[in-house]
Parts: sequence; structure tokens; C-alpha cells
Amino acid sequence: MRKSFFLILAACHLACCITQRKRDIESVYLAGSYKLKEGTEKLELNADGTYILYKPDIKFTPVVEQCEYASKGRWSVVAANNIIEITSEDHYTKQIGFDYQLRKENRFSQDSLYIQVVFPTDFHPVSLTFGFNYNNVKSVTTESTHISVPKSRHLWDRKTNVNKIIFSLNANVSGTILYKSRIMFKILDEYIDTEKYNYLTIMLPNFDRCFFEFEPYNQELIYVKGRNKLLWQGEIWEK
Repeated sequence: MRKSFFLILAACHLACCITQRKRDIESVYLAGSYKLKEGTEKLELNADGTYILYKPDIKFTPVVEQCEYASKGRWSVVAANNIIEITSEDHYTKQIGFDYQLRKENRFSQDSLYIQVVFPTDFHPVSLTFGFNYNNVKSVTTESTHISVPKSRHLWDRKTNVNKIIFSLNANVSGTILYKSRIMFKILDEYIDTEKYNYLTIMLPNFDRCFFEFEPYNQELIYVKGRNKLLWQGEIWEK
């Protein structure tokens, strides 16, 4: 009985090793550079298990500053060796674009709360949403990076003067072409004494075009259509 048990374990281990070996072999011949058949986008599958999705060439003028790639992360072969799975780096390393710096001051009239948002460049195709407290939530959505709101209308805790302030960015993707659209960027969620500090400056030093246009993928599946072709999101990519 004991001998049979070890034989079964050995057989299972051998089968797993063979399966992994097959996947390693598949990864070797699948690695390479694939170009979108009806476009200029390029997907590079590196032999070390990393991938880079390059952006399409800009064909209009004036040419704006463009990031080199749209996404990068890791890839592997799964499901009977005919499916590739990719996961972008932001799913295991938090992107620094969400980082913020908050400066709290006491300025101007005490009957209002003032909020200023500072981006690293003039590029910010987003609308700004500010939420105040959880009970009877009040919110303001605007495209302006500098607002003032009456405390009497938006802030409710007059006893402690400590208010919950939530700040998020809603992406405006009209007129843009992206593989996917990240609609909501949740940035700030803090309790602030709005009597002591009524002027808030939220600085986003890394929220630039490259962060905004990065394409996040979480176990995204790409189908292998022969030795030199991939099918991804309804499009053919050729090696």
C-alpha cells in the first residue's frame, strides 16, 4: 500500500514536470514581437516572461508628447498551451500615479472650504469629484482645479469640525482611443479638521499622460492561432 502511494506521487510529479516542460517549450517559440494586422501597435513577448505593449504610431499633427508603451507586465502560457495570460505590473506593484501630497492651510474666509489640485503638467483630461462625509453625502464634480464650497452646505460635523473628504478623478475619454478606459481614479480619503485647515492643496506629482494612458490587465487572455498568430480582443496579431 505504501509503495503504491509513493508510485502515485511519483507519477503525479512526473506528469506535472512534463506539463511544465511543455509550457516552457511553448513559451520559447511563442516569444517574439507581434504586430496588429490592421494597425501599428506591437506586442512584445519576451523570453524572460515579461511583455511590453507598445503604443500605435502618431499620424496626426501637431505631434504631442507620447509615452513609449501602453502597458507592461508578465505573461505565461496556460490552458493546454493555446492560451496566453498577461497581467500588467500595476496589479502587483502600486502605480506611483496614485501618490499625492496634501498641504493644509488656513486662508481666506472661514465660511468656505477651498481645494486646489496641482497636476505635474497641463495634461489632465479628467473631471474632479469631491465627496464630503458618509452621512447625507454631498459631492461636487467639476473640471476646475480650484474650487470653494460653503461649509454650511457640504460639511455636517459642526461639533468636532472633523470632516471626511474624498477625492477622485473621473477620466474623460471622449475623442481618445485606448485599449481599455479606466474611468475612476480614487486618490484621497481622509478626515480633516476643516476649521483648523480650510485651504487644501492636493498635489499629484506623478499623474501624467503616461500614467493616465497605461492599460491595466489582470489575467487577460490571448488566444494562440497557430505558430505565428495571436487573437486578442477580436484582432489578429502577427509575428
